[in-house]
Amino acid sequence: MFLRRVPPDWPLERRLAARSVRDPKTGCILWMASRNKQGYGRIRFDDRLWLAHRVAWQVKHGRIPKGLYVCHRCDVRTCINPDHLFLGAQKDNMADRAAKMRAAGMTVEGPERRPHKAPEIMTIRIGGSEFVTRVLAIRHRPQDGPALIPPLRPKARP
Repeated sequence: MFLRRVPPDWPLERRLAARSVRDPKTGCILWMASRNKQGYGRIRFDDRLWLAHRVAWQVKHGRIPKGLYVCHRCDVRTCINPDHLFLGAQKDNMADRAAKMRAAGMTVEGPERRPHKAPEIMTIRIGGSEFVTRVLAIRHRPQDGPALIPPLRPKARP
Protein backbone atom coordinates (compact mmCIF):
# COMPACT_ATOMS: atom_id res chain seq x y z
CA MET A 1 0.00 0.00 0.00
CA PHE A 2 1.57 3.26 -1.11
CA LEU A 3 0.81 6.16 1.18
CA ARG A 4 0.67 9.63 -0.32
CA ARG A 5 1.14 12.74 1.69
CA VAL A 6 -2.12 14.15 2.88
CA PRO A 7 -2.74 17.89 3.11
CA PRO A 8 -2.04 19.17 6.64
CA ASP A 9 -5.25 21.22 6.54
CA TRP A 10 -7.41 18.07 6.34
CA PRO A 11 -9.39 17.40 9.53
CA LEU A 12 -7.70 14.89 11.83
CA GLU A 13 -10.45 12.31 11.31
CA ARG A 14 -9.88 12.35 7.54
CA ARG A 15 -6.10 12.20 7.96
CA LEU A 16 -6.42 9.18 10.26
CA ALA A 17 -8.73 7.42 7.79
CA ALA A 18 -6.41 8.10 4.84
CA ARG A 19 -3.43 6.56 6.65
CA SER A 20 -5.05 3.43 8.07
CA VAL A 21 -6.69 0.19 7.01
CA ARG A 22 -9.30 -1.94 8.79
CA ASP A 23 -8.41 -5.55 9.54
CA PRO A 24 -11.67 -7.44 8.87
CA LYS A 25 -10.71 -10.37 11.11
CA THR A 26 -9.83 -8.45 14.27
CA GLY A 27 -11.69 -5.16 13.76
CA CYS A 28 -8.45 -3.26 14.37
CA ILE A 29 -7.88 -0.11 12.34
CA LEU A 30 -4.17 -0.37 11.63
CA TRP A 31 -2.07 2.77 11.30
CA MET A 32 0.01 2.37 8.14
CA ALA A 33 2.14 5.52 8.27
CA SER A 34 4.99 6.65 10.52
CA ARG A 35 5.73 4.82 13.79
CA ASN A 36 8.03 5.37 16.72
CA LYS A 37 10.65 2.89 17.93
CA GLN A 38 8.12 1.18 20.21
CA GLY A 39 5.79 0.52 17.25
CA TYR A 40 3.09 3.10 18.04
CA GLY A 41 1.74 5.20 15.15
CA ARG A 42 2.71 8.86 14.92
CA ILE A 43 0.93 11.78 13.28
CA ARG A 44 2.05 15.40 12.95
CA PHE A 45 -0.42 18.00 14.17
CA ASP A 46 0.15 21.60 15.30
CA ASP A 47 3.88 21.29 14.50
CA ARG A 48 4.24 18.38 16.91
CA LEU A 49 4.29 14.58 16.67
CA TRP A 50 1.41 12.88 18.46
CA LEU A 51 0.71 9.19 19.04
CA ALA A 52 -1.93 8.19 16.50
CA HIS A 53 -4.03 6.15 18.96
CA ARG A 54 -4.24 9.14 21.33
CA VAL A 55 -5.35 11.37 18.46
CA ALA A 56 -7.96 8.79 17.40
CA TRP A 57 -9.31 8.71 20.97
CA GLN A 58 -9.52 12.51 21.09
CA VAL A 59 -11.28 12.74 17.72
CA LYS A 60 -14.07 10.47 18.99
CA HIS A 61 -14.22 11.22 22.74
CA GLY A 62 -12.60 14.61 23.30
CA ARG A 63 -9.66 15.60 25.49
CA ILE A 64 -7.72 13.07 27.50
CA PRO A 65 -7.70 14.02 31.20
CA LYS A 66 -4.26 14.79 32.60
CA GLY A 67 -2.47 11.77 34.03
CA LEU A 68 -4.45 9.18 32.05
CA TYR A 69 -3.17 6.87 29.33
CA VAL A 70 -4.95 5.66 26.21
CA CYS A 71 -4.59 1.87 26.49
CA HIS A 72 -5.25 -0.85 23.90
CA ARG A 73 -7.75 -3.61 24.69
CA CYS A 74 -6.50 -5.48 21.63
CA ASP A 75 -2.78 -5.10 22.45
CA VAL A 76 -2.05 -3.97 18.89
CA ARG A 77 0.21 -0.93 19.04
CA THR A 78 -0.72 0.21 15.53
CA CYS A 79 -4.48 -0.03 16.21
CA ILE A 80 -6.27 3.32 16.23
CA ASN A 81 -9.84 1.98 16.51
CA PRO A 82 -11.42 4.05 19.32
CA ASP A 83 -13.59 1.04 20.24
CA HIS A 84 -10.40 -0.89 21.06
CA LEU A 85 -9.03 1.87 23.28
CA PHE A 86 -9.76 2.81 26.88
CA LEU A 87 -8.56 5.43 29.32
CA GLY A 88 -6.68 4.34 32.39
CA ALA A 89 -4.02 5.33 34.87
CA GLN A 90 -0.59 3.70 34.85
CA LYS A 91 -1.77 1.12 37.41
CA ASP A 92 -4.76 0.24 35.19
CA ASN A 93 -2.44 -0.29 32.24
CA MET A 94 -0.14 -2.48 34.37
CA ALA A 95 -3.11 -4.49 35.69
CA ASP A 96 -4.28 -5.03 32.12
CA ARG A 97 -0.76 -6.07 31.19
CA ALA A 98 -0.54 -8.57 34.06
CA ALA A 99 -3.99 -9.95 33.30
CA LYS A 100 -2.90 -10.64 29.74
CA MET A 101 0.28 -12.34 30.96
CA ARG A 102 2.66 -9.84 29.42
CA ALA A 103 4.47 -9.23 32.68
CA ALA A 104 8.00 -10.53 33.22
CA GLY A 105 8.93 -10.48 29.56
CA MET A 106 6.02 -12.56 28.27
CA THR A 107 4.46 -10.90 25.24
CA VAL A 108 1.09 -10.96 23.59
CA GLU A 109 1.79 -9.37 20.24
CA GLY A 110 -0.34 -7.52 17.70
CA PRO A 111 -1.75 -8.89 14.46
CA GLU A 112 1.24 -7.92 12.36
CA ARG A 113 3.31 -10.10 14.72
CA ARG A 114 0.61 -12.56 15.74
CA PRO A 115 0.16 -15.02 12.85
CA HIS A 116 -2.74 -16.92 14.42
CA LYS A 117 -4.82 -13.71 14.49
CA ALA A 118 -4.05 -12.26 11.06
CA PRO A 119 -1.58 -14.39 9.11
CA GLU A 120 -1.88 -12.27 6.00
CA ILE A 121 -0.40 -9.18 7.69
CA MET A 122 3.36 -9.08 7.73
CA THR A 123 6.14 -6.65 8.55
CA ILE A 124 8.98 -6.24 6.06
CA ARG A 125 12.20 -4.45 6.98
CA ILE A 126 14.27 -3.10 4.08
CA GLY A 127 17.28 -0.85 4.50
CA GLY A 128 16.33 0.38 7.95
CA SER A 129 12.72 1.10 6.94
CA GLU A 130 9.75 -0.92 8.11
CA PHE A 131 6.70 -1.67 5.98
CA VAL A 132 3.48 -3.36 7.06
CA THR A 133 1.66 -5.13 4.27
CA ARG A 134 -1.17 -7.56 3.72
CA VAL A 135 -0.49 -10.66 1.64
CA LEU A 136 -3.62 -11.11 -0.45
CA ALA A 137 -2.67 -14.36 -2.15
CA ILE A 138 0.27 -16.61 -2.85
CA ARG A 139 -0.07 -18.58 -6.04
CA HIS A 140 1.51 -22.02 -6.06
CA ARG A 141 1.36 -24.81 -8.58
CA PRO A 142 2.28 -28.20 -7.07
CA GLN A 143 4.14 -29.23 -10.25
CA ASP A 144 6.55 -26.30 -9.72
CA GLY A 145 8.03 -27.84 -6.60
CA PRO A 146 8.38 -25.88 -3.35
CA ALA A 147 6.14 -22.86 -2.96
CA LEU A 148 7.76 -19.64 -4.12
CA ILE A 149 6.23 -16.22 -4.43
CA PRO A 150 5.90 -15.57 -8.17
CA PRO A 151 7.36 -12.43 -9.73
CA LEU A 152 4.93 -9.55 -10.09
CA ARG A 153 3.64 -9.02 -13.61
CA PRO A 154 1.68 -5.97 -14.69
CA LYS A 155 -1.92 -6.66 -15.64
CA ALA A 156 -2.73 -6.34 -19.33
CA ARG A 157 -5.05 -3.45 -20.03
CA PRO A 158 -8.06 -4.06 -22.29
